[in-house]
This record gives sequence, C-alpha cells and structure tokens, in this order.
Amino acid sequence: MTDPSGYLAAHIQERLAGRAHELGIRVDVRGEVIYLHGEVVNEERRREVEEAARGAAEGRPIRNEVSVVPVREPDGEERLS
Repeated sequence: MTDPSGYLAAHIQERLAGRAHELGIRVDVRGEVIYLHGEVVNEERRREVEEAARGAAEGRPIRNEVSVVPVREPDGEERLS
C-alpha cells in the first residue's frame, strides 16, 4: 500500500519544479497540513512557491515556512587565473 501523504508531497514537489522552477523546497505532509521548507531569493518567489503548491494541495491548508535569503552582490572583482 502506498503512503498517500508521501505521494501528495512528491506530486507537490514535481509541481514546484515545473511551475515555480524551485528544486530546493522540501514538502512535508503532516495530517491534513502541508508544510513548505527551504530558501528563495525574494518574497515574490516565496509567493510563487506557495501558489504552485496550493494548486496541487487538494484543498489542504499550507504552512509556508520558506525563508527569503537575498543573493548578495560579490564584494569585489572575480579574478580568473
């Protein structure tokens, strides 16, 4: 017998990869609640992740725990040798 929560988590991760183009987001299904974990570069990406997950969540509540971690500009010029 397959674990329905594992199937749902995998289905949501596939949707995140295809629609939100995010591969580093973890999806956990605990009871009826879907938890999203990981890091993105801005708030817009965070919302896109949640929207993509919501489309596959089968009406279950989503807890978006994805962190926004902005990409820093390099401190100096990169030297290639």
